[in-house]
Amino acid sequence: MRKLLTVIIIFIFLFNKGYSQGKRPDTYITNNTKDQQTCFELFPKGLNFLPLKAGIDEPRMGLLYYTATTNLKVDIGNSVDVLGFNFPEAKSRITIGADFMAYAYVTSYLAYRLQIDAVDGFFGGNVTYSKYLDNGRFVTRFRYIHSSAHLVDGHWDNLAGEWINNQLPEAYGNNYGELLFAREEYLGFTFIRYYAGLSMSTGKKTGDRELQRFLYKGGFEYSLPNLLGKVIGKDESIFAAINFDIKGIPEYIVNQNYMLGIKFGDWQGKGVVFYASYYNGGDVFNQYFNYRVSRFGIGFMIDFF
Repeated sequence: MRKLLTVIIIFIFLFNKGYSQGKRPDTYITNNTKDQQTCFELFPKGLNFLPLKAGIDEPRMGLLYYTATTNLKVDIGNSVDVLGFNFPEAKSRITIGADFMAYAYVTSYLAYRLQIDAVDGFFGGNVTYSKYLDNGRFVTRFRYIHSSAHLVDGHWDNLAGEWINNQLPEAYGNNYGELLFAREEYLGFTFIRYYAGLSMSTGKKTGDRELQRFLYKGGFEYSLPNLLGKVIGKDESIFAAINFDIKGIPEYIVNQNYMLGIKFGDWQGKGVVFYASYYNGGDVFNQYFNYRVSRFGIGFMIDFF
């Protein structure tokens, strides 16, 4: 973990110095209200707020390979803005959207079949407000999400006729509202987003155990466009991202997720992301909420917003 964190810090300071001059790239401008005359949009283009790259419960589509165990985390999900309200004179925008996502823990993938051990599912909606400033944006996102966690057939031993490691499925459910504040800045040719927020659960529990209702989070993302040049006429961006969650399970612990990667395609649009990550904290699969894990992985995700 220290090695990966050191690489990220060196990456940020070296390249921030080299790219501190220049104008804001058009790559990072999406749905700029200064250019919009329509006050109302149905299914507006793009997203008002991109999912957090290192956030755990963010919608994405991709696969993460854990090198130490050869297990996989498979993500399936998306976020879409359904309604948009533009206020050109105030340089601001409000969108209402929907979020659907799930991630699965794969312990075997032989004989053309993924052996799914555990699945976490999420669905809900969001309201996002953004205000354009001279060198970026201020964004507030509120989400209300229902989540549940399940053990499935990959955790069942057919030969022994029992659940593996005597771990029985527990009824896990959580409804939570999350309020997040973010600042996006265009520093010359670079882009940085830092954020903080909290969520309050209205019904989180696993079995008979009530977990802490409040969760706190913070983090940042930093990207450099076209450092290696364009690929087949498309932009590429090298990036680093860090996310921290303070979660009570039931005692409060700090969950850390570090990412370093490259995206081929517009940073604010469609593309493919290849990355390395290190996670330390409570298991992200909520059937194993009381396990503390450290996992390094390499993976990819497809951005199709």
